[in-house]
Amino acid sequence: MRILAAMIEVVAAQGYTDTRVVDVIGIAGVSRKTFYELFDSKEDCFLAAYDILLGRVLEKAETGFGVQPGAPWPVRLEAGLRAVLGHLAAHPEEARFALVEVLAAGPKALARRDAALRQFTGFIETGRSESTIDLPGSTAQTIAGGVSELLYSEVLHGAAARLPARLPELVFLIVLPFLGPERAAAERDRARVA
Repeated sequence: MRILAAMIEVVAAQGYTDTRVVDVIGIAGVSRKTFYELFDSKEDCFLAAYDILLGRVLEKAETGFGVQPGAPWPVRLEAGLRAVLGHLAAHPEEARFALVEVLAAGPKALARRDAALRQFTGFIETGRSESTIDLPGSTAQTIAGGVSELLYSEVLHGAAARLPARLPELVFLIVLPFLGPERAAAERDRARVA
């Protein structure tokens, strides 16, 4: 939908706070009346766009993670991460919208962001089934938060294109607590050459 694409474009360029409905409808080429027939507010439009973006990113993660269903967890994790990082790097406006501007869009947007992090935590938590280490229950959540912060920082500083280069480091950091330093280093090295 043109309005949602315009919302992403304007918010990525101007920031959520400085985005006005008039900016969005100008880019979308629709009337104010049309906008308000579809959305109650700027926030409502933002949330609809965020939900679509999140769906795309989660689909990339799930597809990558599931591409080799019988493979060990680190292999599936790497494939999911590779897909997500590649998508974000190829779509820097979407990355900025979903990782940076969501933080300025209010409590409903933050609740959706938290739900998204919980979904990504599930991919990490799967590593527990291959681990012999007694880890705290919040390990996967803590790792997901750290990964999110790293992605946020790169995108905030205009470096979304660098995200795929972070793959080996992220694989290492995620695998480390579950499978130990030797396996994490081996998986990092495998991610570098893949």
